[in-house]
Amino acid sequence: MGFNFNHFFGYENIINKNPDLVLIYGFAFIIFGMLALTFIGFIFGKLGFKIINEHFIGPLTLSLFLCLLVAIVPTVVLKIVANDVSGVKLLYCWLTIFCGITFFCFSNYAMLGKWGRSFRD
Repeated sequence: MGFNFNHFFGYENIINKNPDLVLIYGFAFIIFGMLALTFIGFIFGKLGFKIINEHFIGPLTLSLFLCLLVAIVPTVVLKIVANDVSGVKLLYCWLTIFCGITFFCFSNYAMLGKWGRSFRD
């Protein structure tokens, strides 16, 4: 029994019937996730939990923002140009992008912060 990119934990029939819902829920998860993490980070900052903000919430919020920017291009290409791509493959594409960007942000958050602050100065 090998891995098949047309299966997703038994939900492939539901996902393939409504591939547009993958796009709607995907972008909504990213946008509302950023809003929720920003709100939680604000609360933790007021309570004095700066380490949680610096090591968990900040990199995760940054990864969601970068995922929003990076995921638009393959979504347009796979959904509009190559119209025969299933919703499950689009979901795997998004999960791969999100995991890669999240790993990058958690690994390089200090460097990304210094790079972002260089534009402010």
